Amino acid sequence: MRKIQELLVLAEDDQRQQEYRRKKWLRSAEFQQWLQEDALPTLNMEQALELFRASGGRDIAAFKTNTIEDIRDGLDFLLYDNIKLEGRFDECAAPDGAYRMAGAGKEFPSYILCLSNPSLFAVWNKNAEGLLKQAGLFPAGIKRGPVGIQYLDLLEGLNQVRARSGRHDFREIDELAYQAARTRSSTKTPGG
Repeated sequence: MRKIQELLVLAEDDQRQQEYRRKKWLRSAEFQQWLQEDALPTLNMEQALELFRASGGRDIAAFKTNTIEDIRDGLDFLLYDNIKLEGRFDECAAPDGAYRMAGAGKEFPSYILCLSNPSLFAVWNKNAEGLLKQAGLFPAGIKRGPVGIQYLDLLEGLNQVRARSGRHDFREIDELAYQAARTRSSTKTPGG
């Protein structure tokens, strides 16, 4: 296992890292405007698809089967409903959630939350789980219970990574996780 400090240094000059940042986070301010409560009713399908692609969503065909009204309703519920975070996340990410969108899993709602408040919410993807495992901070019970509670467990672990790394927000932690995943995969595969 690599030392935790090695995991927490972000290679700012790495070209693939910069491309990842450009694709996922460069338009954060613009995307945040689209997600404002008063702007959500005007969100169009092209914008929703841009958000989905930026989140890392791959099943574009399935995502396109959602109506724009369902997408708007789901995003409004996730970001602005007054029930607890774990309940909102569960309804948007659980397979049987009332606001789950076709083609989207846990990554899309967590990306939307991170966009809305990157100092409070993290992205949940395989890279984030891998970073937590490498850092020895992977929550023991994360694979059990409601998806919303699992997200809170993941968030707690990633918050420890953020505190130890001195990073300002969870967008940077997402980049660290991407970098750690690339480093891990290049050490496993010859020539990779």
